[in-house]
Amino acid sequence: MMSQAKDTLPDVPGLLLKDIAEHQVKAKIVSTVAGVLAGMEELANQAIGLGLAVRVIYPTGAHIAPGSAVAFFEGNPRQIVRGEDCLLGIISKMSGIATAARQAVMLAGKVQVVSGGWKKVPGEMKEYVRQGLMAGGAALRMLPDPFIYLDKNYLRLLGSIEREIKAARILPERRIVVQLLGETAEIGEEAVLAARLGASVIMVDTGAIEDLRECSRSLIQTGLRDKVKLAYGGGVQLMDLPRLQKEDLDIVDVGRAILDAPLLDFRYDVISK
Repeated sequence: MMSQAKDTLPDVPGLLLKDIAEHQVKAKIVSTVAGVLAGMEELANQAIGLGLAVRVIYPTGAHIAPGSAVAFFEGNPRQIVRGEDCLLGIISKMSGIATAARQAVMLAGKVQVVSGGWKKVPGEMKEYVRQGLMAGGAALRMLPDPFIYLDKNYLRLLGSIEREIKAARILPERRIVVQLLGETAEIGEEAVLAARLGASVIMVDTGAIEDLRECSRSLIQTGLRDKVKLAYGGGVQLMDLPRLQKEDLDIVDVGRAILDAPLLDFRYDVISK
């Protein structure tokens, strides 16, 4: 059998830059908007992997102004061109998430911001999303110590709040977080029951402020409010956070409003030959 030669793509940068292939040139990444940086360690590692010398000016977590040069690079022309293809994507999305997370934390004031939705993103993106959230100051988890999250599906599978919390006690070293939607009783009654059974966090995940208020009233009336933390979620937007400061609330879960943040815009400029 005759084999057909596979088409190969030309090395366009190599062809265009062949006459200056041995030169050393410099480039920089510059922010075009204000925001919070994330992913700078990964940026440096990737640049080194491309054979570039790198100098990072601002660390992850820094708030930058428009026009800030955040990193400088030096290498041969081909390495510099590859840097433009590879490096901007590392920090753009992470920094966009970090910027939205920082804004959420500031708007929420005394209420802790978590973004549990990071677990829903594709596996290859999870670490980037985690880094962006942490750079912006949002928490990844409702509690710092180990816990079991009993979501609505555990309730539906096991049939009652009593049964799901009893099942969770097989791991006594873990605290219990219970998601409530008012599916088995009035949501305030569910909150009281979960608190009496030893839940550490009551997650009111309906997106309805009145449900949060009902849980608060019921827990206060039964003397259980100081036994649990109250969390709230369900389509929370950044604009909602200032008014949530006025509610009886410990934790707010902000998902897509942070995770779907636009890229933070940067440009990559060659600065010398």
